[in-house]
Amino acid sequence: MRLLRPALLTVLVAPTGCVSHWRGEKIEADIVALEGRLDQQVEDLRGLRAGLQEDLGKVAAQLMQTERKLVESIERLQSGNADNMIIIEQLREELNVARGELARIEHQMPGKPAGALPDVGDPAVPAPAGAPALPEDAAELYRFGYERKQAGDCAEAVRAMATFAQKFPDNPRADNSLFLLAECQFEQKEHTASIRTLQTVMNSYSKGDKVDDALVLMHDNFVALGRCKDALPFLETLIAEYPRSNQVKVAQAKLKRTKQSCK
Repeated sequence: MRLLRPALLTVLVAPTGCVSHWRGEKIEADIVALEGRLDQQVEDLRGLRAGLQEDLGKVAAQLMQTERKLVESIERLQSGNADNMIIIEQLREELNVARGELARIEHQMPGKPAGALPDVGDPAVPAPAGAPALPEDAAELYRFGYERKQAGDCAEAVRAMATFAQKFPDNPRADNSLFLLAECQFEQKEHTASIRTLQTVMNSYSKGDKVDDALVLMHDNFVALGRCKDALPFLETLIAEYPRSNQVKVAQAKLKRTKQSCK
């Protein structure tokens, strides 16, 4: 960066031919100060990225280890050799915590690529016995899922909204369908699944109108997982980056309550 200084000074000084020595020194000092600030910002960004990548690697390794233990324990249980179900439940909880931490770190990663659609299964989700076939038309499919959600039928709403997100990812309502899906997953206590769905809303549809809602629900999921300290940054991000959102007052109230209750 400092190699550019002589050329830049030439551009600044040469056109007039009458810039005083004092003014030239002042310009040079300003440039040096600016270069120093830019250098520091670059170093800060490198340090942040390196730290987050290290954390991400640790959590991913923890996740893989816990998943492996869980599979082994389930296999022992099926063969009649497992000690008891308490071990299985402890491992499931560890797995949920690790996945939640992974989602938080990925959310903080600078310059992360847009995420893929969440793992909602085959686009043609099998219908429960007696359930109607899903509409083929995008508008009808969305309406069906929305009405099922409003009626409290999350099983059918999830089936419809997951199918909509897979079949019509470029539809203007795609982010809305994913948010409704995440709400149902939250209501069904599928918190890690809800987090993954919300990541897609924030990454793949970052210019849509559901990001602020997604940040609030992210907070709620992490609180439900017992990770209240990790929940706070989502509300703080909403308040700082979306000051005109109609969710700001909700976020401020929740932030205050979570800070008071989080130990």
